[in-house]
Amino acid sequence: MLKTLALSVAVLLTAGVANAQETKMTDPIYEIAIQEVKPGMDAEWAERRAAFLKLLGKREGNEKDWTLKAFFTFPEPGPNPVYVGLTRWSRMADFGASAEALMPTEEAKRFFETVNMQAFVQVSPADGKAFVLEDHINAPGQVLEVAVRTPKAGHEGEFDAARAGFFGRVAEQPGYIFDREFVTADGQRVVLIGWNSQAEFMTALGKLSKMPEMGAFFGIIDASAYQAAIVE
Repeated sequence: MLKTLALSVAVLLTAGVANAQETKMTDPIYEIAIQEVKPGMDAEWAERRAAFLKLLGKREGNEKDWTLKAFFTFPEPGPNPVYVGLTRWSRMADFGASAEALMPTEEAKRFFETVNMQAFVQVSPADGKAFVLEDHINAPGQVLEVAVRTPKAGHEGEFDAARAGFFGRVAEQPGYIFDREFVTADGQRVVLIGWNSQAEFMTALGKLSKMPEMGAFFGIIDASAYQAAIVE
């Protein structure tokens, strides 16, 4: 797991990997870690996470941390608890310095022993404009969707139009708060979507799944991670 973290830092700081077009990252950035707790390690995860976050919170540039419990996974949920962790960093360089400093620590090693990472990405808004998550998601019971995906080969040019068609219908649903598109250094696309409640999210999902716009959009993307998580 620490090796994965190290590789992610390297990708971010070099801004590109093989077979991916270089993408300009703008400060501040969000670090997103989708964590599946290993079987039987729930108590250890909570204890070791607290110790690790204590160190993380002292690092320069760490503006805010969130940990949200997932309740919905696409396409199929697994048997173990999943959490969505987010950290906003003032600068890309602050994230890199923090990762390099914390990776060798005992707190980091012990924490990462308790999880399987479904996704670990660093993102900035695709439009280059500032984004403050707590301006939108700030109350218990609200829901945050997080999806990491890329256009399928040969469909890159269709992504924006298909996304606009689908998210136009998403925005019509009761309980919708916002959606925002992000990019990673290696060209992946990440979206955050906010909802007022779990019930409204589930109702919207049921309606959207029957709409042609959803089928058209999902038909041109490969999703490597997807979770809907609730604010407690």
